[in-house]
Amino acid sequence: MGSEMCIRDSYTNIEVVLVEDGSTDGSRDICQEYLKRDTRVKMYANCGKGISAARNTGIERATGDYVVMVDSDDYIAPFMVSTLYQMMQQSCADMAICDFVRGTERSYVFVNTTQNAELIDGKEALRRIYLDDHNKLQYVVPWAKLYKKTLFHGIEYPDGMIFEDIHTTHKLLIQCRKIAVVNVPMVYYFKRNDSIMNQTFHVGKLDYLPALEKRIAFFHKENMPDLEKKAYDELLHMLIWEYSRVRDILHNKKLLGELVKTYRKYYQKGYVSSYQTDTKAILRLFSIHPEFVVLYWKIKGKLGLV
Repeated sequence: MGSEMCIRDSYTNIEVVLVEDGSTDGSRDICQEYLKRDTRVKMYANCGKGISAARNTGIERATGDYVVMVDSDDYIAPFMVSTLYQMMQQSCADMAICDFVRGTERSYVFVNTTQNAELIDGKEALRRIYLDDHNKLQYVVPWAKLYKKTLFHGIEYPDGMIFEDIHTTHKLLIQCRKIAVVNVPMVYYFKRNDSIMNQTFHVGKLDYLPALEKRIAFFHKENMPDLEKKAYDELLHMLIWEYSRVRDILHNKKLLGELVKTYRKYYQKGYVSSYQTDTKAILRLFSIHPEFVVLYWKIKGKLGLV
């Protein structure tokens, strides 16, 4: 889907790099058809190395000065590349970001509502990650962006990670003096029931936790105390959330112990979170013994307070 949209983009000076990652659904045959139809299409086999390796291969093999990433199931507007490229040229930006919509239908009609780009810097983009869930996705995901390829010098997506973007995107954003933000949906984020993100909970889905830890150190190094606090806040709450999932779904005592150990490493006694009024008590209880929080939630549930 994404390849077809790239080929149809109104910006024609484009190279489409297809990375075939050992698919079993006939995707390779479809890629071969594109190769026959359009000389701008290149294909490379990645032998099932995973999403991070596929992204790294695509970036490495791309010969142009700019890079846009399109995941296999997503649709992009036929004017996305041309619009973002134009905005970057007009503003001398290092990156351009558009909006997106998500859904489960197999089609979507994009509307080209022309508007000027908002210019922000990398630090403002990082702040927007913590505004709400939509902004978090918009500013962190690899897609819905046009990058100067030079941003990736010395930066790769980590092999074997499901949440490879959480490990990587902040390193790209911080380099940007200017980012052109176009708040027009140009990506349709298609949600398959059998996608990686919708798979049953498993240990691999915890690979974003070390990334959250590294973000704390990253914001500290960049002298951004407001975001350092938000990253700290997020890590504590996600450790509690994942404890409950590992406890109730995986029943893995060793992993539970590791989560608690990490939590106690970071928790600062008396810390007041911005999440909700009773969080201070929850954070303290979890540091003493995680099961106190489980009991607390059960009591609130029986009293009809949750």
